[in-house]
Amino acid sequence: MLTKRMLRRKLRVLFMGFAIPALIVVSLSGCATDGINNGHRSNNQKVETYGHDGYMGYSNSNPNLPNNLTFLNYDSDRKFIGQVLQPIDGIKDSRVSFNGGNLNVHITADSKLTNEQIQALEAKAQKAVQFNMPRYHVKVTASR
Repeated sequence: MLTKRMLRRKLRVLFMGFAIPALIVVSLSGCATDGINNGHRSNNQKVETYGHDGYMGYSNSNPNLPNNLTFLNYDSDRKFIGQVLQPIDGIKDSRVSFNGGNLNVHITADSKLTNEQIQALEAKAQKAVQFNMPRYHVKVTASR
């Protein structure tokens, strides 16, 4: 049978077995800091962080990157098609309409052109727009 003295001794050993490791863990956890206080290191150097440049998970500072969801839109595509058609001689005016993946371009040709020249102009515009807008199914029509 256990005496009172032996029971106390066992409880004391059991308590020490739990208390000492707990005290060691608590005292060592204070050593885990690296000296950063309020954005400054202990040697008075300012802590450098990544800017909001879109690289390290922050916001995107360049909205014209092709991976941005707002980069590809109908308004910018319409302006670009106007720039593509501008150097082609014989086009007075153009209208652009979108229907999902379909792109319809109607060009108004110069009234001095013949029917064959209008067909050649239509083919040239078709080729230029299709080359520059590969994500659309392009259809170009021409009239006077």
